[in-house]
Amino acid sequence: MITLYSGLVVKKPLVEQIIPAFESATGTRVDATFEPTTVLLDRIAAGERPDLVLGVSSSVTDLAEQGLVDPAQVAEIAVSSVGFARLEGAPVPTDDSAAAFLDYLLAARAVAYTLSGASGVHFMKVLRERGLLERIDERAVRCESGLTVEALLDGRADVAVQQVSELRSVVGPQIVEPIPHELQSYGRFAIGARPGAGDDAARFVTLLTEKSTQDAFAAFGLSRP
Repeated sequence: MITLYSGLVVKKPLVEQIIPAFESATGTRVDATFEPTTVLLDRIAAGERPDLVLGVSSSVTDLAEQGLVDPAQVAEIAVSSVGFARLEGAPVPTDDSAAAFLDYLLAARAVAYTLSGASGVHFMKVLRERGLLERIDERAVRCESGLTVEALLDGRADVAVQQVSELRSVVGPQIVEPIPHELQSYGRFAIGARPGAGDDAARFVTLLTEKSTQDAFAAFGLSRP
């Protein structure tokens, strides 16, 4: 068995396609934990030592510098963009500009975003810089972790903001689009194996760079690094 700590950005393709294929090919079980990168880093800082860590590239690099990940077993695997989800027939921004998107958020009954993921941290930064965070938060659904699109689907919010791949990972009628380029944050994600994790961990790192895996990521809105 190998243990994997992974951000939510690639959860669905990992769970549905990549991990089952790896387990079938190698006979090695993957015990996977999915949380925002910040939550995983807190667990590692508290002493937990998974065989594999998949998260924001800069965080995986930091772990390598600390000796918690083998620098020779680090690979960038995907690039993501921040998106928003709405239901069919719901209001849409009047155009593709940043100003129109921010007006759209202000007009929404409630906006859902996460407090611990990279997309949520970026979203709060964007709103704070424009003096809009307090106004949005008066009606926001602020998720400690997890998938914000669930708040859209159960009626708590009119708009959900998160990584495009995460918004697409829940089965439902949501329409997902990237936020305007001016407001974007393109996140780079990497995987790394801890020193001494073994051959199967190294094989899993290699697998995530191969075409079949990259195709699976692309189906959820992730680009090649």
